[in-house]
Amino acid sequence: MLNSQNSNLSYAAQLYLWQKRTLYIGRFEEPLDLSQGAATLTVSLDQPFSFITKNMANPIDCKSLILPAGLSVTIDTQDSLIANCNLDALGRDFLFLSPCAQKTIGKLGYELAQEDELISGFTHMFNSQMNSLEAFDYLDTLLKPKDALKVKCPPVDPRIEKVIERIQKTAADTITGEELAESVNLSIPRLAQLFKQQTGIPIRRYRLWHRLYLTAQNVGLGKNLTDAALDAGFTDSSHFAHTFRAMLGMTPSYVLSQINKTRIVI
Repeated sequence: MLNSQNSNLSYAAQLYLWQKRTLYIGRFEEPLDLSQGAATLTVSLDQPFSFITKNMANPIDCKSLILPAGLSVTIDTQDSLIANCNLDALGRDFLFLSPCAQKTIGKLGYELAQEDELISGFTHMFNSQMNSLEAFDYLDTLLKPKDALKVKCPPVDPRIEKVIERIQKTAADTITGEELAESVNLSIPRLAQLFKQQTGIPIRRYRLWHRLYLTAQNVGLGKNLTDAALDAGFTDSSHFAHTFRAMLGMTPSYVLSQINKTRIVI
């Protein structure tokens, strides 16, 4: 589903929203201070951007960057057209993509081997204005390396899948950690440990991340920003704005309020 704007408009940015991933293609007005709730792939479609973490002495220029969930990083896009893809919560995308990084700093990787293919693919998505299903299938193929069958994925714990599914279905409600743990017959500490191992982030951060997704989805359905955030489970617009800025590195109004400039695809 699209927002109500005419699909023939020339959009400055595009935001795709799926349960598994989200994808934003556009330009950023200022450097991004990210503290992600999901592993992220960032690719410049024109000029290189620079990134730096708190453990780095100097920024590094590149055109592709793969970040694990929970890592804090500052990205100066230098007004480049950027594809910023938040990957699946269970870590399969990150498992496929991280070995493709030709250079690494800890779990962070950059200069991916298929960088040219990614740039071409995201550029095609931006120019062709695909619908949700077309874009999802295209992105699924784009993110999967040709030798993906050789990558051994660790088994996904069905209990963590169940917890993620419940969080997604009840994001606007206050479900306690005790209730989540009881639903999969685990203690609270054991659930917290397994969830962090599987996703790379704590349960609370994932819940906030999913609420951001729901807020963007609500805006795409025509709700104003404040109502969209409240309906997604945020206590108030200030809480939403702080979470949005902390996780995505930009103000929500920049992406979600400029409906005439951003094509939101649900």
